[in-house]
Amino acid sequence: MYCIDLTVTKRSKLIIISYTTVVEADMKSVNIPSYEKIAFIAYNIGVYESVQKFGGLITSGKIVSSTDVAKVAELLSEANAFYDAEMISQLINTMLRHSSNTILDRITADEVKYVMNQLEAVGVSIP
Repeated sequence: MYCIDLTVTKRSKLIIISYTTVVEADMKSVNIPSYEKIAFIAYNIGVYESVQKFGGLITSGKIVSSTDVAKVAELLSEANAFYDAEMISQLINTMLRHSSNTILDRITADEVKYVMNQLEAVGVSIP
């Protein structure tokens, strides 16, 4: 059973809808981020992973200027990435502070954890 509490806030010309879902099985309340936040967080998790993998392979000398594309793809598929919700939220918030973004103001570690859990639920491997 799910209980949904909708709260609508009007800020500028943007209407923000936030809601909480309560799952009866464990009575854990989850604040679900807006769709814009979910998309932005998921995109940045992918960017973070790519930068981390490429950076590790380049600094270790496994990718050099003469490495062919197939080998780069193979190395990337075998490379591991480290995920930390707090660190990712801080990186995203630093980017947001230095942009003229008016839609998103701040991302929390709990919101990043929520998106990571959703990605894992649909089969995206996040170690």
